[in-house]
Amino acid sequence: MHRQYSMAKKLPAIVLCICVVFGLFNWVLLSSQTSSLAKDAISDKSQSTINQLVELIRTPLFNDDTISIQVALRKATQDPIIYSASFYDVNNQLVTQSKQPGQTPQDLTTLAAVVQLQDTQAGTVYIEINSRPIYRQHQTVILSSLGLWVIFTAGSLFLSHRFSDQLARRLRFLANRLPGSAEPIVDEISALEARIQPLLSSSGQAHENTASGYYYSVVTATVKNRQRLDNQLNRENLELLFEKIDYCTSRALELYGGQRVEGSPGAICFYIRSTQSSKQHLLVCLMAIYSLQQLLERLSTKLGVDLEINWTLCSDNLPVLPLFKHHEGIATLKQNSARLAEQLQEGVIAIYSTEYDIEQLSSIARFQTFDENCYVLQGFPEERQKLLETQILHLAGICL
Repeated sequence: MHRQYSMAKKLPAIVLCICVVFGLFNWVLLSSQTSSLAKDAISDKSQSTINQLVELIRTPLFNDDTISIQVALRKATQDPIIYSASFYDVNNQLVTQSKQPGQTPQDLTTLAAVVQLQDTQAGTVYIEINSRPIYRQHQTVILSSLGLWVIFTAGSLFLSHRFSDQLARRLRFLANRLPGSAEPIVDEISALEARIQPLLSSSGQAHENTASGYYYSVVTATVKNRQRLDNQLNRENLELLFEKIDYCTSRALELYGGQRVEGSPGAICFYIRSTQSSKQHLLVCLMAIYSLQQLLERLSTKLGVDLEINWTLCSDNLPVLPLFKHHEGIATLKQNSARLAEQLQEGVIAIYSTEYDIEQLSSIARFQTFDENCYVLQGFPEERQKLLETQILHLAGICL
């Protein structure tokens, strides 16, 4: 049977296992690397030392200067890893030697090199290598890394324990508030899954029931001076203007999740949908309209062209299937928007709503009554207006 544990125990245990695996891997890697580096350092130091001794001894040996040979050997043994340095003649008789004071270290390594004078062997130099100082230096790196690992592991365990304890309490509190069995909670996640499963099932059924339809808000931007623009602008400039308008509309709709639909020659249409009617949905639609309106006003100023546009918003619940009913509903909303646009002046943003009156809509923006169920946007709250200005600047930087 699967054993259950509290989140307050599982999470620190997982963190400890990760830290231990990381520490073992780090220790193996550092041990192999430092050992290899120490061996290379000992080999390089030994070879360079004995080669220098051979060069230093050659001239005094030619002059039969034993004192200078002794001085050279003494200088070599001043290095901690060179325990002793000796010179033997061709008969393998000790001529002179220098050793470090103190007890003789264990595991000394002996290295020899022949000294030649005029292509003739004149003697042999021997040095004894004490590798412990170099290994001790490299072991310091491992000990430092071990200390950092201990500190990191202790800190990680402390933080994970505090976090997991808080998380377990919050999960227990949430699970206890949900309907279900009153059995003692051992594994908070399992208990939460068991209690939330019925809610997920009912939520899925509700989603299936609402998936057949959405709440659509169709926006129509009517160019009131379209005929005058056709007379004032040549074909090339007119095409450039409407290409810019299309591009600005597309980028604004990307920001608000809208979709273009086919409009009339003098209008731009798009819709934004949600799963149900809400003031929040209408607020998003109004923000999209206002952002696009301000963007097109900046475009008209930049191009030196007067754009007289009014904006209308009509909403309704529309089925997704069958398709002909869906398109028929979209067409009806477009017709209602077009009829409303005929009554409005340029620059006006109007919303037609039967679900909410002007007092209810006042929580999202300021409106003025235009007609029955029809309200004209006057402005947004200060914080919302600041957010819109930031979004408009962002869109203007992209599109203009």
